[in-house]
This record gives sequence, C-alpha cells and structure tokens, in this order.
Amino acid sequence: EVGYRLIWNFCHFADRYKARRRQQLGKSIRASFHDTNRDSSNSEIEVDARQNRIQPLHRVFIHKIRSADNGGKMKTPSPEVVFGELYSSRPNSFWLDSSTGSTCFRKSDSDDQIINGDVPVEGCPISSNSRFSIMGSDDGPLSRKIEYFGREHGPERRGLSIFQAHNGRCKSEKRIDTDILSYLRENLVKGSGFVDAVYLLDFATCYDGTEDEISIRTLAEFGENAISEEIPFDYRGGYIGYLGYEVRHDTQCWILEQEGVQGCVANDRKNSGKTNPNVPTAAFIFADRSLVYDHKTGDWYAIGVADNVTPVADHHKRNSSNDTISWIHSVKNALSSMGSSKGRVAQDSAPTLTNNPQGKKKVSFIPNRSKETYQKDISRSHEEIRNGESYELCVTNQLEAEFEVSLPKSKNIHEVPLSIYRLLREKNPAPFSAYMGFYRDGRLDSSSSSSGAVSICCSSPERFLSVKKPQPGTIKCDRSRNSTAKIFIAESKPIKGTASRYTGDEPTEIAKKIDSKIAADLKESVKDKAENLMIVDLLRNDLGRICEVGSVHVPKLMHIETYATVHQMVSTVRGTLDGEKNNAIDVIEACFPGGSMTGAPKQRTMEILEEIEQGVSRGPYSGCLGYISLNGCMDMNIIIRSAILTPMHDDKNTASRWKASVGCGGAITALSVSEDEYQEMLLKSRAVCGTICEWVERVSGGDEGNGRRLDEETNEIIS
Repeated sequence: EVGYRLIWNFCHFADRYKARRRQQLGKSIRASFHDTNRDSSNSEIEVDARQNRIQPLHRVFIHKIRSADNGGKMKTPSPEVVFGELYSSRPNSFWLDSSTGSTCFRKSDSDDQIINGDVPVEGCPISSNSRFSIMGSDDGPLSRKIEYFGREHGPERRGLSIFQAHNGRCKSEKRIDTDILSYLRENLVKGSGFVDAVYLLDFATCYDGTEDEISIRTLAEFGENAISEEIPFDYRGGYIGYLGYEVRHDTQCWILEQEGVQGCVANDRKNSGKTNPNVPTAAFIFADRSLVYDHKTGDWYAIGVADNVTPVADHHKRNSSNDTISWIHSVKNALSSMGSSKGRVAQDSAPTLTNNPQGKKKVSFIPNRSKETYQKDISRSHEEIRNGESYELCVTNQLEAEFEVSLPKSKNIHEVPLSIYRLLREKNPAPFSAYMGFYRDGRLDSSSSSSGAVSICCSSPERFLSVKKPQPGTIKCDRSRNSTAKIFIAESKPIKGTASRYTGDEPTEIAKKIDSKIAADLKESVKDKAENLMIVDLLRNDLGRICEVGSVHVPKLMHIETYATVHQMVSTVRGTLDGEKNNAIDVIEACFPGGSMTGAPKQRTMEILEEIEQGVSRGPYSGCLGYISLNGCMDMNIIIRSAILTPMHDDKNTASRWKASVGCGGAITALSVSEDEYQEMLLKSRAVCGTICEWVERVSGGDEGNGRRLDEETNEIIS
C-alpha cells in the first residue's frame, strides 16, 4: 500500500510537471522571435568572458612555524593556549577545532593512512577529519563580518549587513537587499576570482640574531607533490561562518529552478514569531588573517591575505602585502613566546567568573515540545509514510534553558560561552567541533538593531560537505578537457544510526567487550541501515546535480565510527566537480540542508516537518559551519551536538542572563518505535546539556559535577 501510494504521487507530480513545461515552452517560442539578435550578441560576450579569466583580487602569504618535534627550534603551544591568548577577547572570532586531534596521531602513521582514515586510534575513527584546526577573528585590515537575517525573521530585520571592523571595533555597517549565498557567489566567485598564487615566507636570521631578511617563494616553483608537502591542507583564507537551517528557503528556489519551476516563491515565508531575534540566519567573517595548527606534526601556519595590486618586490612602499608580512612576523614571535613559557597550561587564559553568592544553581532544559507531543509527532510521521508522502522524516526538538552568571567588569560577554566551550571540548571531543562568536564590540548594543549576538559551541562528529583538490595522481583528466581545468572532489559523510557507548563499572576488558557488542548490534540494525541507505541515496541525487556524470560513488557504506559518548553509522559519498562549470556555492545550493537533517524525499519532507515542528525556527542547528576558501575549496560540518548561546537584555543592559538552545532529534521510518526515538533524542542532547549544567554549577559554587547525568523526563542534572 505504501509503495503504491508513493508511485501514484510520483506519477501525479510528473503529469503536472509536463503540463507546466508545455506552457513554458509555448511562451519561450513566442519570445524567441523577439530576442534572436540579442541572444547572438550575448553568446559572443559569454565566449569572450570564458577566454578572459578574472584576475583575483587577493594574494595569499603563508609562513610555516615548525615544532621541535618536526625539526623546528621551539616547542609550539597548543591550540587552546593560542586561541585564549590571541582571540578570546575578540567579539567576533572562530575556532574550527578538531578537538580529537591530540589523540589521533602516532609518529608511525603515514600520510596515506591519515588521508584514507585507516589509523586505528581509540577515540579518533577518521584521523583525516581531525588533523587541522583553524582560528582567527575580524582584526585584519581587509576583514569584515557578514550577517544575514532571512525569511524566518520579521520584515524590518531581513536583509544582509556588512560590518567593517579593525582591532575588534566596528567601523561601519552597510545593508544590502540580498541573500547570503548570492553575496558569497558575487564576492568569492564572480567578483574576486579564486586565488592560485600563494607565497611562502621564510625569515632569515642574521649574525646579530635579528630577522630582517625575508625569502618569498611562490608555489609555482614547486611540483604538484611538493605543494601538498609544503602546505598539507586546502584552506587559504576566505569566508568562515555558518549557514542556519532556514537558509533552505533560499536554496529551495535554486533546486526548483533546476527542475523547471519558474517564479519560485519557496522562500516567501511569513514570520512565525518563534525565532530568536539575536540569532542571524547566517553569519560569516572574511578572514584575512588566520592560523592553522597541524595536530600530526605540531606545526603552526600563519595565513595572511593581501590585496593583489602592488608588486611584492616593492618593499619600500607601505602596502597591503607589507602589512600582511609584518603581521605574520609578529604572530610568529608571539607563538614562539607562548611555546617557550614553561609551566603554561591552557586554562591560564580562560576567563575567571565570579562565584554566585547565593550558592549552587541548577539549570533545567525544557523541551520545546513535551514527550507526549513528540511521540504524537512520530505517529504523524508514520501516517505520512503510510500515505506515501515521505519515507523518512528527521523530526527535531529544541531543549531550552536560561541561566545566570556574575560577570566581572573586566570581562566581555562573549567570554562566557567560550568558557563553556572549553569544557565541552574536554567532555565530548569531536572531529568537527567549533566555537564561533558574533557580537558588536563585545557588549550588548541596543542601538544596533541589525547586529546579532550569538555564540555556537559545537561538538559535531559529522561532515556535511567538503570540496577539495584531488591528491596528486588520483584523478586522470579527460583528453577532451583542457589540461589546466580545475578538478575538485566533493564529499559528504552522512550519519544515520546512533547507539550510546557502554559506561558501566566492569573491569576494562569486560567493558570493552560489551561496548564492542553495542557497536556490532548497531552495524546489523535493520532500522538504522535503512535510515542510512535512504540518506546515502538522497545525497547521491543531490551531488549528481552538479558533479560530473558517472562520477558520484560511495567508497564507504554504513561504517561504524566510535566517539567519546556514542557509536555512529557513517557513510561516505563522493563525486568529481568540474571547477570550470561549478563551484563550492553550487554544491551548497544543490545539497543544503543536509539530507541527514531532513529525510527523504527532501522537498516534501521539509514541508511536513515545518508543520510538525510548529513553525519553530531551528536556527543554526541542522545547518552547517566551516570555511569557504579563496582557492575554491570548502569544508562544512553539520551543526549537531551543539549549544546556541545568546545574551538576554535586562534593565541594566548587562549580560548576567543567558539563553541556551540545544537542538536534537532523529530519523523516523516505518520501523521506528516512539519510545526508542524519544530516548535517542535525549541521548544526542545529553553531552551538551550536561556540560552546560556542570559549568553553571562550577561557577556558582558547586562541585565538579562528577557522576551526574541528565534526567530523561526533566533533563535536569541529577546525582
């Protein structure tokens, strides 16, 4: 019955689609008589545009700071120390934190093992995901913050704002009536062009110990294999930030247009009044100055972006390139100073918050929809499946809490969530963890209604999308293709299937056997395998929209990966991207939001989910977070296992009160059991909610919170 209904729906849609296409074809034929001359002239312009490549607006400088373990002169500091020293006081900052990296690598591991994810280290299933951490802020001369408020916000708030900032102070604001992906396409792809030229800097030491001679080399001087050795990552500076789930209203139109639907109004949504006004739909920082840490070698890389206007050899003229080189030199000295400080620990730079004189506080996370309502939602999902409207729905919920802290006058508001994130990365490390903060001058500024105020504390294990250059020798170019064509590999790693790890008191060997049995049961679970396969098929279809025909494949299907608190069923979907035809923004438009957070078929399922979830905006949760690099590469996670933290205004305009929102959910199929699904939803939220509860207890005079857990009904921390 279910299969018959699904086929009937498809045939009905096909008939309507054909009718619309016949109408559109008639209109286009009539219009063609009037546009023949104009079309011929446009085609000549397009040919000329293809022959004349866009000159990139930027050049990239990179300096490698070797650790003592990799032939360097100093012991390099940890990422947590560096972020605390350089960026914790910045109101707008980012830390793409591979927090499992410190446990992932051994000196015997080869690069091939790391790339293929074959390093069998406990707690780090895919080492290639955890090798590099990236951090920075909006403190550079070319940096800017971009905030986009989409259709889920009120009409007076919608639009895109660009904030030019320097040294952590907002200088100007510009409003544009566009969406975030159109802005990124215009400024990253069309306007500036992708950067090919990268300059490697070396500072020569003179006899008197000073470093006043600079050696500059371009990557053009190296062979293809040497490039990956000199710079073993794809990031070259660019846009770092997040796309919230509601960006789907913008990407839906792109997909519908590809399917022949004209005059799309998919994003013409009325504001439901259930959206946090402090949280932008999307936010990015153009990072012209950033740092990359290699967890395998301990090396640091300083990456500076400069204007591509003045020759590098002109050292006498004060220009963007010279400013960038000066910054790289200064940050090199700063890292050297941090690494040489004996006895320094990461916690030295964490903010010290005043204990609450009223004693220990408890935090209660309240589900946006109660257990009874959530289980009714699962029944509704089963009904939609029986009716053939969907075959998998990712139903989610929001757990919300408010808490108070006494913030010293010397501290900025964004240092509260950063302190929480430090505890989260300790309690629940994950390969796609991240911290991001977007504020205006580190204060609650009621005079700027267009500026957001939000922090994301993320411990995600899931990669949404990556676009990377292929490893040397892995891709053979088609003979019909230009030998200089840009080829990229697009990849997604959907997670569907979750089981809690065993945490009993048995001896180690017995506990390991029980935990292994849980993982083995997950691998054989019919329900979880069905969930995973449906999303893999959906992503194959999404990537097939923009990847080369026949290139989309599944190198790994339903593999079990083990993390600090859970086992996960993960698959890998890859395809080849022709960089002359498509780019990272096209990949996002074709695939967003991630199928693992919607279900399938995607379009109809999202419509049903909006009804089930009562029009409540998911915010950043279920969206993606990461970087879009100036060289066309990209790496984005799925924002899950995350807390969205926003300061709350009061009469004194202080930030003593905070709101925390933790999204969680699960995929509903015909085999789902409502009680099991509710427990899985709580399981996914437990690590993040528990971390916030423990942190509040610590700063309010409580103990360390050891041995506590989340109550399954109230979500309070209990002994």
